Amino acid sequence: MNSHSTFSIHMFEVAKQHEALKSEILNAWQYCLETSQLTSGEHTVQFERAFAEFIHTKYAVAVRSGTASLIIALKAAGVAVGDEVITTPATFTATADAIVLVGATPVFVDVEPKYFTIDTTKIEEKITSKTKAILAVHLYGVPCKLDSLVNICQKFNLKLIEDCSHAHGSLYRGKPVGSFGLAGCFSLYPSKTLGAAGNAGIITSNDQQFIERARMYAHHGIIPGKSKYEHYLSGYNELIDNVQAAVLLIKMEHLTEWIKKKKEIVNFYNTEFKHLGLQMSWPQYTDPSFYVYSLQVKNRDDFQKRMVDHGVETGVYYPIALHLQPTFNYLKYKKGEFPVTEKWADETLSLPCHPFITQSELSMISDLLRELIGLV
Repeated sequence: MNSHSTFSIHMFEVAKQHEALKSEILNAWQYCLETSQLTSGEHTVQFERAFAEFIHTKYAVAVRSGTASLIIALKAAGVAVGDEVITTPATFTATADAIVLVGATPVFVDVEPKYFTIDTTKIEEKITSKTKAILAVHLYGVPCKLDSLVNICQKFNLKLIEDCSHAHGSLYRGKPVGSFGLAGCFSLYPSKTLGAAGNAGIITSNDQQFIERARMYAHHGIIPGKSKYEHYLSGYNELIDNVQAAVLLIKMEHLTEWIKKKKEIVNFYNTEFKHLGLQMSWPQYTDPSFYVYSLQVKNRDDFQKRMVDHGVETGVYYPIALHLQPTFNYLKYKKGEFPVTEKWADETLSLPCHPFITQSELSMISDLLRELIGLV
């Protein structure tokens, strides 16, 4: 793969984002150093409150990564050895890895063919006496069919956990994702719409008992306010560092503006590519925040190489469906078992979609794509 410097137009522009906020970030870090608020501190408290308010939940616990948010949420929800958790094979491996790492078994359900989120009409046939939860993924920021998921969970007494790693600020019928289930889990990896200066994540919830257990699992089983040497369950060392929370708190002030800009980019692409039949789509009752702009392109590898040759970086999220990953061979899924997901994995391609892209760069990408689409 070509190095970052090879491209004239990048998938993400984290460096430009940090340059714009450099003085604020350095001042915040200097304060953390001077007050020794490195692993915990006031920025963490303020960030958790601000993010919970943004998602319209009562509580939030900030942790060290998106993966940690999934593992801790599953643990706090009571998912354990021998349980099954229904999820999608059209996602990053962390979603299913988290299920395995708490001792449970991921049970995959194919996605629906238009939006590539879990097909809720195929979930009930996969529910067994061992099913404990549904871990739904809002892929690319497009919300899953949450009405159906909530109804299924109520009907079968299951826990709903939302993987919102692509969906900071996405709305379903006017309500933020991450506020529908028992928990919302967010990655705050640097490339995300809201990203730290390193790894970070956050869990949201309206359930006080759940969030207290999540905080305990994230901090060695310690109950806040009690002795730090008194442990009530076997937990992890996964609370966010205050220096990362300080960065995220600064970026929160710009999040609404960045989401608005990404929506404008998506609408530009959709208008430009309408006649090619390559538009990204989402249900009309949703308002996605968009992590990436993703299309389905035949002969993707050829197409991607031609874009790279012209200096445009593209991404593939994700090239191998989870049921076909070597990691999950033991589950004995076979090729062809989830045809919609497999077609998606073969054809999905993402174009640059970040708040710092210029109109001239967007026009160049548009012209190039329209030129190349007839050549591949």
